[in-house]
Amino acid sequence: MTKPVAVVTGGGSGLGLATVRRLVHDGWDVAVLELDDAASARAQEEIPGLIAVHCDVRDAASVDEAFVRIARSHPRIDALICAAGVLRVGALAEMEVEEFDLVFDVNVRGSWLAVKAAVPMLRDAQGGSGGSIVLLASIAALRHRINSGAYAASKSAVATLCRVLAAELAPSGIRINAIAPGTVDTPMTHGHFAPVSDGGYRANAPAPLGRYTSQEDVAGAVAFLLGPDAGFISGAVIPVDGATSAALR
Repeated sequence: MTKPVAVVTGGGSGLGLATVRRLVHDGWDVAVLELDDAASARAQEEIPGLIAVHCDVRDAASVDEAFVRIARSHPRIDALICAAGVLRVGALAEMEVEEFDLVFDVNVRGSWLAVKAAVPMLRDAQGGSGGSIVLLASIAALRHRINSGAYAASKSAVATLCRVLAAELAPSGIRINAIAPGTVDTPMTHGHFAPVSDGGYRANAPAPLGRYTSQEDVAGAVAFLLGPDAGFISGAVIPVDGATSAALR
């Protein structure tokens, strides 16, 4: 039986790597698009058979070439997971233009470019019935925080991409959803758990369920959205946050 094939952007570390681990465990073949070659090498050492392709998701030519390389061994893919992302904190009025642009270029433009490149291959998934896409948003898209305005705005844009693409891609049978994690302890978030104001306000805190979101929580939600039980779910932005967004409404 042919294994299903998934492409994971940013799959060399953090939520991307956690998702790769889960999918490989579930019997998928996985190709990772990763800018950090050292992270790719570590992932390949851990996971034999993992395909790793150097890719800058901000660059259209780099993304297109990455999918051309994947197509040489896998002309059809069944899933795309857009996990590449960056976080920059600071007051919006004081943020450097280069940092603001980086957040949007990776989080929004990168997701859009990957979807554009993947759609032709996803249309052939599962005998022509269409594949599945999962974008990584954030509860910051649902409940904004001070000092993370650029990140929150980028993840709000990711949620909008998800909803619009779900309607536009529906005729081809391709489903697209987004996961909105709460605060996850990953390399991207290290250093951002401390108070960020003189009054002791914490931008991040454990969820009402008593802990931070784990990488495995997010990977499990991605696996569900790619599976048959989610076959009629598309255009959803699903919080995986231990009731954080519900408590803050």
